[in-house]
This record gives sequence, structure tokens and C-alpha cells, in this order.
Amino acid sequence: MIKLLYIFLFFFISTNISASTLDYKDLDKILKKSTFVDNQGKTYSIDKINDKRNTLLIIDNHGSDYDMVKDKCQKKPKLGYTWNGATVPAILKLHNKQIKGLTIKIYRLCSGVKGMSLKTMKKYRDQLKETGNIEIVEDETKNIKRQKIILNELNKFNEMGFEHIVLSGFSAGAWASLNLQSKYSDKIKGTIAINPAAFGKKSIWKKKYPEWGFFRKSNFDELKKSQSINSIIFVHNKDKFETPETLSFFEDIKGVNFIDYSELKPTTCKWADADHNMGPADGHGIPQSICFTKFINKNDYLIKFLERIIR
Repeated sequence: MIKLLYIFLFFFISTNISASTLDYKDLDKILKKSTFVDNQGKTYSIDKINDKRNTLLIIDNHGSDYDMVKDKCQKKPKLGYTWNGATVPAILKLHNKQIKGLTIKIYRLCSGVKGMSLKTMKKYRDQLKETGNIEIVEDETKNIKRQKIILNELNKFNEMGFEHIVLSGFSAGAWASLNLQSKYSDKIKGTIAINPAAFGKKSIWKKKYPEWGFFRKSNFDELKKSQSINSIIFVHNKDKFETPETLSFFEDIKGVNFIDYSELKPTTCKWADADHNMGPADGHGIPQSICFTKFINKNDYLIKFLERIIR
């Protein structure tokens, strides 16, 4: 009975604290898909974690679709299906690893809210065309909404006794995590960012939706002001969103370990859902493959990073 009560309280806190402070439609329903996952992506409840004080909690954040579309985040996605909200397999392999006396646990956070509508985007596009500037209401963008959700969950875990928290993320989840790391280094030990991106392909934000080019530049300029961002960032030159070149400014920020893994060719890696290799331009999808996991483990990137940031 006590065990069931504890589980109930956890999910009550998870949904109601978030929903009461973040007024997003269906947020409580979305958050119910969030769960702890083991090294195979299988779910388990928080009552399995007996020693929160000596746990290194990784809050993992999935990628995103376009702003006007609610992100897909299935309750039990198949291993490697990052497009359904699955955690990158290389992150899952950290489950139950020991780092300086701490046991790693991974919490897969579903935060699949919608962002701007097409109508709102057009409003900003017209504003940019007329004035050369945009007075944006930040809460309208999906990435800002997700940052608030992540921070809300992080605070909840702090209150529950988790003292060592790291963020990880893929694509837009990585971008949201890096932004939070730059703002809340006192709350977040560090961030693992895999193929960070949040503004669509260059052809999209430069021509069809120039407002996103404006948002992108504004966010880049803000991040460049950071004195330190305790993170490890993985980038690939065949990524259709952001590349080592476009994200090179991170190399000048203290605390960033910038890993260009372009040596790993997409054509040598298989998709998770099909028995054939990726195409030559599929650099953004490599992290869902066994190739990326082997690359990470061979170089021991994640363990070394976590050992560095945990004091």
C-alpha cells in the first residue's frame, strides 16, 4: 500500500505542479508518458530508486517536429526510434553505471507541446519584413515552452531529494538542454547535447520562413554571451540542420567539449526500423544507430565527461 501511494504521489506531483504553473493544453496527459528507462529503453517506476541522494539523474529530452505540430513521444517507443521520443541508445547504455559513487538513472521526459501556429508565424514574418525586427512573445515558441517544462521537472526532482542532475537531449531536446545549462548552471551539473538543432533546415529559415532565421540568430547571439556552458556537444557535417561549422562558436565557450564525429559515415550505419544503411546525407539520424553507440563507447566520451563534471 505504501509503495502504491508513493507511485501515486510521484505522478500527482509530476502532473499537477507542472500543469498548475505551465498552462499548456493537455500537458498533464503528455507528462504521463514520461518515465524512467533502463539500458534497453524499458520503463520502470521511481520506487525502484532507493537512494536518491547518491543517484546521478539524467533527464533526457527528445527531438521535435515543426512548431505547429505536437511532438511525437510514445509511452514505450522501440529502441532507437528517436523520432517517436526514444532516448538515444548511447545514453541508455549509461543506466546503472557508477560515477564517483553515484549510480546513473535515466528519466525520459515527454514534453511534446505545440508551439506557434502558421498564423502567428506569418504575423512575425510580416513584422520582420516591415520593420526588420521582431518583438516576439517567447512563450509562443515550442522550444521556450519545452525549456519551462524541463526546468519544472528538474525542480520537482530536486524537491524529491535528487541532488545530482544532468540533462541530455537529441536535436531540439539537445538545444533546449544547452539553453537551460547556460542559464541554470547552479541546478544542472552538465548537459549531453547530441546533434543540437531547433530552427529547421537552412533552406526553410532562410527563404520560406525567414522569421525562424531571426529567432535562430537571436538565440545564437544569446548563447555566445555565455561565460561557461558545462557540456559535451556532438555534431556531424552531414547533419541537415546544424553542422560543426554553424555551431563552431561553442568551441570558444568555457566548459564545452565539442565533438565533431563526421568521421562516422551515415552510409555505414543502419536505420533502427529498416535493415538497410542510411543515405549519405542522413547525418542527423546517426545517433539512433549502433554505429554511434560503438563510437561513443570506443572513445569513452560520456563516462569521461560525467567524471569531469561530478565533484
